[in-house]
Amino acid sequence: MDELAFIETFLRENAAYVRERHAARNQVTMTVKSNASDLLTEADLTVQQRAVEALAKAFPGDRLVAEEGDCAAYPENRNARCWVLDPIDGTNNFVRGLFPCFGISLAFAEEGVPRAGGVMLPVSGHLFLAERGGGATLNGEAIHVSDVQDIGAAKVELDFGWVEERDLMLNRAAKLIKSVGQVRCTGSAVVALCQIACGETDGFAHMTLQPWDYAASQVIVEEAGGMATRLDGKALHLFDGRKGVLMSNGAIHGTMRGLIRERRVARDQRR
Repeated sequence: MDELAFIETFLRENAAYVRERHAARNQVTMTVKSNASDLLTEADLTVQQRAVEALAKAFPGDRLVAEEGDCAAYPENRNARCWVLDPIDGTNNFVRGLFPCFGISLAFAEEGVPRAGGVMLPVSGHLFLAERGGGATLNGEAIHVSDVQDIGAAKVELDFGWVEERDLMLNRAAKLIKSVGQVRCTGSAVVALCQIACGETDGFAHMTLQPWDYAASQVIVEEAGGMATRLDGKALHLFDGRKGVLMSNGAIHGTMRGLIRERRVARDQRR
């Protein structure tokens, strides 16, 4: 089984479980991690453990980098083969019923670059897949980013992050917030980025994303004709220690970059 086939199989096999747990969310065990909005559920842990077990059988020796527990550490060899998983991106949406917008995200990476990736949205059944050089698809149909060029007409996703990160976003992205046609925030990075890939949204900026938040979506966006960089326009490397991410349809990328204020203080140097 090749990497993309493994990704598709894993996502399909786990979608029903996550959908069932969402339907019974009032009975799902949940804990709080770093702050009151940073949630961890039994579903996150189950999907991650299933990935550990499946990879051990299909690709023994490959490393898994994932959001929870010991898997959250970056690999010692940051260019080696590895897999990057977010078992449920959008956990706050998962535990609340009004806006069930969340996804399972899995990518295969080598040399710090995602080579193949998939995102499954369990409630809708939407499956996004992409492989370097092979284009991007939604439920088997080719997708492409929008052709919006006017920032005043653009729909841009800005995730403001945790409470302690809000000042950073408001400081650096104030001009961007005031310039775009519509500001959106779905509460799930993988959903927002897949919306860029299928042309429903035009741009995305986040100050503090981890690799599991965007690895699969990055290759999906790029293979759909979009662009993905750091906030300063430099190339993304999943494990370079930097956290700022900028993705777009490509046409508005330079404008978005120009509207994001440069870092000002030492603590922002890695962003």
